[in-house]
Amino acid sequence: MMNSQKRYVWVFSVFIISIFLGESSLAQNDKPTEEQSRFFETKIRPQLIRHCYGCHSARSGKIRGGLRLDTSLGILRGGNSGPAVVPNNLDESLLWNAINHEDFEMPPSEMMPKDVIVDFRNWIETGAFDPRVGETVEIRSEITEKDVEEGREFWSIREPEIVKPSLSLKRDSHLASWPITEIDKYILSGQVENGLEPSGDASPNTILRRLSFDLIGLPPTPDQIKWFEEKSLQDPDQAIQYVVDTYYLKSEQFGERWGRHWLDVARFAESTGKEQNLTFPNAWRYRNYVIDSFNKDKPYDRFIQEQIAGDLLPIKTDEQWTENLIATGFLAIGSKTLVEENKRQFEMDLIDEQIDVTTRVVLGLSVACARCHDHKFDAIPQADYYAMAGIFQSTRTYFGTHSTQQNRNPSSLLQLPVADKDATDITPQQMAALEKQLADQRAELRTIQQEVRKIRSSGNSPDGNARDVIGKAIRMRKDVGILQERVNSFDDRGKAYSYCMATQNIERPADATLLQSGDIDQPGQTVARGFPQLLAYNPSSIPNDSSGRLELARWMTNENSALVARVMVNRIWLHLFGEGIVRSPEEFGATGELPSHPELLDYLAIRFIENGWSVKQLVRDIVSSRVYRLDSKNDTAKFQKDSENKYLWRHSRKRLDAEVIRDSILSVSGNLDLARPKASLVAEVGPSAIRNGILVTVDLNIGGRGGNTKRTTIEQVAQASKYRSVYLPVIRDYPPRSLELFDFADSNMVVGKRDSSNTPDQGLYFLNNPFVIEQSDAMARVLMSKKTKLEDQIVYAFLLAYSREATKSEIEDARKLISNNGSGSLTSNNNFRLKQLSVFCQSIIASAEFRHSN
Repeated sequence: MMNSQKRYVWVFSVFIISIFLGESSLAQNDKPTEEQSRFFETKIRPQLIRHCYGCHSARSGKIRGGLRLDTSLGILRGGNSGPAVVPNNLDESLLWNAINHEDFEMPPSEMMPKDVIVDFRNWIETGAFDPRVGETVEIRSEITEKDVEEGREFWSIREPEIVKPSLSLKRDSHLASWPITEIDKYILSGQVENGLEPSGDASPNTILRRLSFDLIGLPPTPDQIKWFEEKSLQDPDQAIQYVVDTYYLKSEQFGERWGRHWLDVARFAESTGKEQNLTFPNAWRYRNYVIDSFNKDKPYDRFIQEQIAGDLLPIKTDEQWTENLIATGFLAIGSKTLVEENKRQFEMDLIDEQIDVTTRVVLGLSVACARCHDHKFDAIPQADYYAMAGIFQSTRTYFGTHSTQQNRNPSSLLQLPVADKDATDITPQQMAALEKQLADQRAELRTIQQEVRKIRSSGNSPDGNARDVIGKAIRMRKDVGILQERVNSFDDRGKAYSYCMATQNIERPADATLLQSGDIDQPGQTVARGFPQLLAYNPSSIPNDSSGRLELARWMTNENSALVARVMVNRIWLHLFGEGIVRSPEEFGATGELPSHPELLDYLAIRFIENGWSVKQLVRDIVSSRVYRLDSKNDTAKFQKDSENKYLWRHSRKRLDAEVIRDSILSVSGNLDLARPKASLVAEVGPSAIRNGILVTVDLNIGGRGGNTKRTTIEQVAQASKYRSVYLPVIRDYPPRSLELFDFADSNMVVGKRDSSNTPDQGLYFLNNPFVIEQSDAMARVLMSKKTKLEDQIVYAFLLAYSREATKSEIEDARKLISNNGSGSLTSNNNFRLKQLSVFCQSIIASAEFRHSN
């Protein structure tokens, strides 16, 4: 059994400054003693005035490097490079570094006297007490307590209550027997009130196709279709219940389908994106955690708590500790502006991204809108944003990017307590070759850096050759950094270490400073860590020694369980019907859409909580309803009354998601590999920079020696892979073409609802892409192996691709396309017939019906 408080931290070979953003609670909240004040006034302040204020004070008009040393807040907050002073910590205090003329030199002309340096050492090591009053301006909110109280009456924030549907039908009405679940009663009530009535039920094969795509993201097989059609004739309700419970909800593919929905809102990706696009070699662990959580039907409230504060939850085993750590990758996998020079700006942007994803995904509210000013529409003062900022400011995020000249914000990772069964080890010989290559490259880099120093010391403008040398030095420094991290991934014997992207509390949690207009150079008052007043009916105080993340996670899923449940219920409804009950899934505030069926939403939210936050049970309830099995055919009269199908008088025809289209192509061709692949391509590549969709890595297998460089494109991987699309590498700004064309989620953003386009490029993809042509050939071979007669091959193709029988006219058209003589028997020329069938299969795959569920 491990010690639950132990922290495993991967320290890179390069020195990484851990940034202490917040003002120290010790330095700010405790009143200095008279002796401490006297020491500061006689030993420290005079030296700051004499040596530092000339470049770093408001009076001088100079704030070089963003560093202001004439206020207690300024010295703690620091400048572009980080905090000037971290109380009790010399190593992290950049002021100590500077006055000793190490990486920085302050004052630049000459060092302070030794006795003065000793005084600064004593001051920092004893807590850096600073009696100066920070020159801050109190920023007042225009949102009043009355505004907050009125805001709590908004529909999404009020406590839900079950209101029975107001459905009044005569006994002899043909609609009296239509509802079979409570869900149907709410839907029918809305239809009747608006002069509508439901369409007829879809055919059994259509219902099964819909269920299969919605629940596992794959088409049903011909045998499954035949069985379901027979059972539906006897008892359609029982047939649906049986396949849902026996096949779909118990299938490993359920988690892969529904986990991908969550990865959309969690902005999952395996690289940083933006200007310096570096890999996240360990992001795949979070992806697998999400998939496994949906397969295990982990209670949704627990699922949320683990992702916000898994590292702080009680544990019993190392395995549970590992899972919890990986879960907090939710806060670490967002895009990063690694080129940002101002470290405080980088951290505030990181915090902003964490606040945004947490509040929009879990609460359906855009709290991040209050970063620069009071929220324009909801009763969320700017101070409430910084109350949450203090929580994430008191959290250290480990996202793991190697150091390069352009990456000014590298990060470490956390080492997992349990060995990774998916880790890829290397041989001792390969490890030795890797270390030798690193030593050789370091030696070459030192030589080039000497040339660069000569060029710069000459005082002349660099010519073409000199610029080439400087450029080579920059590239080699990056390559050495990548190779160093590759070496750091293994022990001396080549055994791979197990790391994860995760979060941990900092040692001294601190409150955040409100920033006027969100500007780090315009600090206001300090705001105590807490939660938005709009939702905090009974706000609990956050202990001084706690970041507040654990309290935040429990507050969201306990005191605001109704709102959290409404948001998740709406997401599930959206994925099953194409639109949510609230059509703005991330915006349940004043600027969002009103629910089309508010009573139904509350009923489902309450039932969701009562059923232990079970996603599978909620999915089961919805797909068992009568409204879910409605036909999707249009009706002109009903369309004129409700063109948006707001009242669900029919089932909306949906274009399949990008992954489902690709997986379906592999499924009908017989090439889909349902096994989970080992880790991820990005894990194999390791630390790397991405340019134009190309990853450069060290090939450890060439010649059995290792140390060779190889280049891999994302598109090559996508074309060759036969695994489900959820396991394809997700590189920000470079998604595989097969996914990008069909509106794959932008991993830089929270995407609750994807676009669904229909463009000429999509048609050209089906006509010309090598992947489609290859799978069409494979599908033709499947038809020839299953059936001998041409007509039977055509019928089987329709069952595979469309989940239905071909009509007589379709069979005849297919005959004409495949065979000029119309013969129904297989000719002796198998290669010729294969080519003909392949063209037919490609036309099947390229059709609109193939990429839609009815």
